Amino acid sequence: MTNFQGDLKLIETPDGGDCVFADGLISADPAFGTAVYISLFGGNKADAGAVKNRDTWWGNTLQGVSESEKIVSRFQNFIHVMPMTVKNIKDARDMANLDLKWIIDEGIADELIIDTRSEGINRLRLFVKATKAGKNIFESEYGVLWGAGLNGI
Repeated sequence: MTNFQGDLKLIETPDGGDCVFADGLISADPAFGTAVYISLFGGNKADAGAVKNRDTWWGNTLQGVSESEKIVSRFQNFIHVMPMTVKNIKDARDMANLDLKWIIDEGIADELIIDTRSEGINRLRLFVKATKAGKNIFESEYGVLWGAGLNGI
């Protein structure tokens, strides 16, 4: 594992997500931005996080995958199936908190700050910030097209 330089680096693009290339090579993410992105928008859109459901992402069924390693993406499911209302915008924030709870559980951060804001008809802005010992260790925002997943995908 001495050559490990991080996960595949994924970024938000106008048509969803994409990996990053530099000098013809796929870039790595030595931080945990890709893990946050996958936690929010990975997995199966049909999986609402119910216990033992048939809509779970196939990777969650592999032998040896612990509960803390499973990808559910409740946030992605919620914005895909629920109408955009003031109450549901707040509930979507709670779903994002559930999806990213592992950051606290794994001791990566002490505090997770998640906020949501409507940006118009069926458009949502999701803000994610993580702090450790009072210092900002991660901050990102995502443009979300409500009802179709991230940026309409």
